[in-house]
Amino acid sequence: MHRPGFVATDKADGIVFLDAHPGNTVNGLRSLNAAVIKEDNPEKSLSKKLDPFDPKNGFNPTGDSIYSDRFVKHYTDEQSERMNDLIHDALKMRADIAAGKILPTGDDAFIVYRDSARLSDFSTGVWKGTLRPAKLLKNDGTIDASQVVNTVRVSNPGNKETDESFDGAMFLTLTSFLSANSIRSRNSLDEIDWCSSNNSTPCAVGRISVPILVMSMQGHYFIRDGEQIYESSVSADKDFIVVEGATHGLGPCNPCATLHGANYSNARINLFNYIREWATPRF
Repeated sequence: MHRPGFVATDKADGIVFLDAHPGNTVNGLRSLNAAVIKEDNPEKSLSKKLDPFDPKNGFNPTGDSIYSDRFVKHYTDEQSERMNDLIHDALKMRADIAAGKILPTGDDAFIVYRDSARLSDFSTGVWKGTLRPAKLLKNDGTIDASQVVNTVRVSNPGNKETDESFDGAMFLTLTSFLSANSIRSRNSLDEIDWCSSNNSTPCAVGRISVPILVMSMQGHYFIRDGEQIYESSVSADKDFIVVEGATHGLGPCNPCATLHGANYSNARINLFNYIREWATPRF
């Protein structure tokens, strides 16, 4: 029997956000190579001052990159500028289609080149952790809530090759770009118009009232995003914690452990034990 969408009984009793990101829109925004000057010539029209893969700007091809605060601010401002321009171009294309000025179709291809240049992929100093002291679920099962929690991730300078290839492009339609892969902002890190897209976790949690648990993984780069999701939530029953040494796949980050001389072997079991302890008294 066909069911027409969601019904009242489909309502969730609670939600666990496991290393949730802010949305495909924001991931795409933060991955835009801000050095691109012309969309129709993205390989050759690059600003040297904004090239994230230029060692003069802080890029390290063999390890962790160190960018100046000034470069990060300029770069993330320009990422927003590029995304806003792409939205303008996409809206114009849609209007031209509706007016019959270009191909008589209800949609069209929309390709964005050089979209694998997220600074946090190359630098552990960018978007590195919480802004305020937060709970850290340590490998021994204890919880330390006394300090800011920063990432232990390992940088991936190999994204330079991805950004320069077809793998580093977004192959979309106008509809998919405008509906679920674009968002307006003034700065790609902390000045985002969260509800200018239908694909935005911080906007969505502003309408969710059931209990929520937000868990970020210390071996990845969504720690501050998790804190932001927690802050944006209107739920009266909410919790936020970071799992020490865990990856986006929820297991222990072995390269992180090697880099920091640490033991993260209990990351996965600690994570699910915490979920059990959170869920049991509620449901």
